[in-house]
Amino acid sequence: MIWTIIMKAFCARRKTTTALNIKQKFILLTCILFTCFNTYGQSTQLDSLKELLRITDNSLEKFKITFQLSVLTGNSDARTSLKYAQESMQLANKIQTDTLVNKATLNLANAYLQIGNYPQAFQLYQEIIKNKDSNSNALLAAYTSIGIIYYYQRDYKNALTNYSKALSFFSKTNQETDLEKLLRKEKLLNSLGILYEEMKEFDKANTFYTEALNITKQINNLNFMAHVLTNHARLYHRQGKDELALKYYLEALEIRKKVNDKLGLALSYDSLGEFYFELKDYSTAELYLKEAIILGQGIGDLLTVRRSSSNLYKLYQQQGKYKKAFNTLALNKQVSDTLFNAERSNKIAQLEMQFEFDKKQREAQAKQREKELNYLLGALGLGLSLIIVSLLYYLQRNKVKRSMLEQAHLKLEKKNLEKDIELKDKELTTNILHLMQKNELIDDISEKLLKIKQNVGADSQPAVQKVVMDLQSNLRPELLQEFEFRFQQVHEDFYVILNEKFPNLSPSERKLCAFLKLNMTTKEISAITHQSIKTIEIARTRLRKKLNLTGSEHNLVTFLSQLERA
Repeated sequence: MIWTIIMKAFCARRKTTTALNIKQKFILLTCILFTCFNTYGQSTQLDSLKELLRITDNSLEKFKITFQLSVLTGNSDARTSLKYAQESMQLANKIQTDTLVNKATLNLANAYLQIGNYPQAFQLYQEIIKNKDSNSNALLAAYTSIGIIYYYQRDYKNALTNYSKALSFFSKTNQETDLEKLLRKEKLLNSLGILYEEMKEFDKANTFYTEALNITKQINNLNFMAHVLTNHARLYHRQGKDELALKYYLEALEIRKKVNDKLGLALSYDSLGEFYFELKDYSTAELYLKEAIILGQGIGDLLTVRRSSSNLYKLYQQQGKYKKAFNTLALNKQVSDTLFNAERSNKIAQLEMQFEFDKKQREAQAKQREKELNYLLGALGLGLSLIIVSLLYYLQRNKVKRSMLEQAHLKLEKKNLEKDIELKDKELTTNILHLMQKNELIDDISEKLLKIKQNVGADSQPAVQKVVMDLQSNLRPELLQEFEFRFQQVHEDFYVILNEKFPNLSPSERKLCAFLKLNMTTKEISAITHQSIKTIEIARTRLRKKLNLTGSEHNLVTFLSQLERA
């Protein structure tokens, strides 16, 4: 039951005086009620949720179910609540949604706080505070819970600091109307009252108790109203205002009877028994303490039974009723042993659960690191591939550029070479024609001189004959050989290519090809070869056939001029 779990969690922290136990009992209740994150409500039965969890494979649905199971079991089975909180945390990390992770972190922190694992709870609450995505409700719960942890450590300064930070999330005008916020605020104000009471600043404690009580009346929260009344009554008793203390104790008792809060009734009987015991009204104290023990045994609230039996034992000692004192002490020892064994079992179970959770966390972290490493290696591989591709592209582009430059250079050289060859062809043709004309002129003059020789006197004929001889000595009968020699100097490969492609050509036909390559006319060829124009034309026709140039569309001169380039 809820109060049994709360008191077990408290007693696992420390054993102290009866009065202090009562105060810490209430502040622990405040923490549990304040920080529980009951999002989905408690209308769905646990068995139905467990069945849904068994059959579902969707991670998000599993998170919702385990989270709800953790909340629903929080007040009745803290260990089971922690188990489901750990599962929901793992699922949230797997889904990797900030909202779910924050929600699961707060719930897990609450579960650790409830079982008394304060260091782990403190660490998780700090994570929530440091997380920039945490909303105001999460921050409010975290600051309040951290304040409670500091309170347990008797570090009242830090407890007050964190309570004050939590209080800053509420409206300062006291015009709050939101029910959820009012429920949170009344519990925080009650916690501040307990803190100031412990610090012996009773006036401030009274102020906060009064404010908390006003809110409980505003929203008609009877259960919590009884808790605040009990705390306020204890404060009045410490101040010596016993009439007001008794009034508030009895009001709390009546409210708990009205709402049938058996756990609260046991606490009220215990508080009243302790109150009358300190006033030395032993008979009335005995009645209330016995009621607390009977009711506590009936509902399984062993913490109340242990505390009330301890006070009743002291009462009997004061009265000298040693037999009753002995029996009561035996009951107290029996209950204490039971609680100790339960506490030890809970501690062992908690350590086992923590070990399993840590183990799963380490496995999950190892998988996450492996995943991140794979991503990193993939990214490095991709980056390296991009670098290689970029480098290859750069090299290829440079290669293409160099090739284009080389081609352009070659084209330019080829163009220059063609111009040079064309110039040499023109020079060759001009020289041959010049020599040809010279020969013709010499022949013509020689023929005329020979005719003159016949008409001159005998004395002059030798002189004329000598002139004719001199002219004939300047003739170039080797003109064709010289032409062929100079042609081959300019067109080194022409005859080689011509022989490779057309090996059946005769020497005279090859010479004719050379003349035509120089774009010489039939008349010019006739003059060099001393053949008639008709003979040259017949030779050209025969050459076209051997070169397979049929039809008027094929030009013989063009074909031969391009032959060397092919």
